[in-house]
Amino acid sequence: MLSFTLYGQSTTKCDMAKLLDVSKNVGKVTHQEMVDFLLTFGEECQNNVEYSEWSNELLFELLDKQTELIVKTIAHQTKVIELAAILENLEEPIHDRFNLKAIIDKVEKVKFDPDVKKKIINRLKIAESKTH
Repeated sequence: MLSFTLYGQSTTKCDMAKLLDVSKNVGKVTHQEMVDFLLTFGEECQNNVEYSEWSNELLFELLDKQTELIVKTIAHQTKVIELAAILENLEEPIHDRFNLKAIIDKVEKVKFDPDVKKKIINRLKIAESKTH
């Protein structure tokens, strides 16, 4: 397992405890909790079904409920998070209960790094096309 120390705290890839923390606070997740959550994503987590499903669900919940915070955090943390793993998750929502069109609209309204924004929106559009 890889572990990252950021702001004096350690976050491990595929960390279920971080998912639990975030799941209790969806809608009011702090910036630091968001960073810790994003740091749990990694290619090595693909084979961990429980982690993969839960982290994917939380990713979409946060995109829906805390759009600005999550997209800006992704944009500001691209050097320390595994952006590729997060983008792959955006393409493959575990649940169809999320309104992808509404989430895309919310992301488009946030002012942040246009390159990262384009990557996120493109992946969400791929996900949306798979649901039709």
